[in-house]
Amino acid sequence: MKKLFVLILALALCMSCLPMAFAEEAADPTVEEGYTEAGDGFTSVVSWCKNGELNIYGKFYYPEGFDASGTYPTVIMSHGLGSAAQMVERAKWPQAAVAEGFVVYAFDFCGGGRNSKSDRDFMDMSVLTEVSDLNAVMDFVKSQPYVDQENLFLLGQSQGGFVSALTAAQRAEEVKAMVLVYPAFCLVDDLHEYIPDLSEVTGDTVETAMGQLGAIYARDAYDINVMEEIAGYTGDVMIIHGLGDKTVPYTYSMEAISTAYSEAASELVLITGKKSVHGFEMIYDQGREYALSAGVDFLSTHVG
Repeated sequence: MKKLFVLILALALCMSCLPMAFAEEAADPTVEEGYTEAGDGFTSVVSWCKNGELNIYGKFYYPEGFDASGTYPTVIMSHGLGSAAQMVERAKWPQAAVAEGFVVYAFDFCGGGRNSKSDRDFMDMSVLTEVSDLNAVMDFVKSQPYVDQENLFLLGQSQGGFVSALTAAQRAEEVKAMVLVYPAFCLVDDLHEYIPDLSEVTGDTVETAMGQLGAIYARDAYDINVMEEIAGYTGDVMIIHGLGDKTVPYTYSMEAISTAYSEAASELVLITGKKSVHGFEMIYDQGREYALSAGVDFLSTHVG
C-alpha cells in the first residue's frame, strides 16, 4: 500500500508540473515586443502593429549608429505566399539595406504562411487581405518619428511583390520607389487556369497552382486586371526576376515594365544561370549578391 501511495503521489507531482512546463515551452521571448538582437552592422527590434483587431508581427532593422532623433529612408519588406518575414531575412535584403543607411521593417502577413506569427488562419488569407495588412503596416511605419516621410520604399518577393504593387497603386504619392522580386503577376491567370468558372467554387477551399487555399483567395483575386491595377503607381520600379523561374514566368515582369510601368524610369534585372529559379536569392548564393546590389543601389539613387 505504501508503494502504491508513493507512486500516486509521484504521478500527482508530475501532473502538477505539466502546466508550468508547457507554459515555459510555449513562451518565446524572441517574439515579444522590444526583443532586440545585434547583427553584423545592424540591430533588429521586434515591433508589433495592428490591422484592426489583428496583430501583425514585425521587426525593425536599424543601421549601425542609428539615432532615433534623426530621420532615415525606410523600406517596408513583404514576403511571398506561404512564408514569413524570416525568408526576407534569409535572402539578406534587410541586411543589405541597413548597410546603406536604410531603416527596414519586415513583417509576417496575417495568415500569410503556416509559420506566420501574425493573426489569422492561412485559409482566410487572400491578396486583398494582404493589401489591407500592408496598408496598416505603412501607417504604422510612417508614425515612427525617425522615418523619413519623403523617402518611404516598398520591396516585395513573389506574392509580396504583387501586394506591394497593388498597395503602391492606391498610395502612389507616399511610395518613393519600389523593388519587386519575381512578383507574382501571373497569379490571376493561374487561378483562371485552375478554376475556369468561379461559380463552381462552393466550398471553403480551392485547389490552385499554389496548392490548397481558402475560397476567399480565389474570390478576392479572380477579377483583378493585374496590369491595369498596378499601373496606378507612376513612380520608378525595379523588377528582379530569374530566367529559370517556372513558378512565375519572367515574361510577366517584362510585360509589367513595358506596359504598366512604361511611363516611369523603371528597370528590369534578369538573373541568369541554372539556379535562377523562383526564390533564388533565398536558397542560392548564385545571383544573390548581384540582385541585392542592384536592388539596394536602385533604392539608394532614389533617396531625395
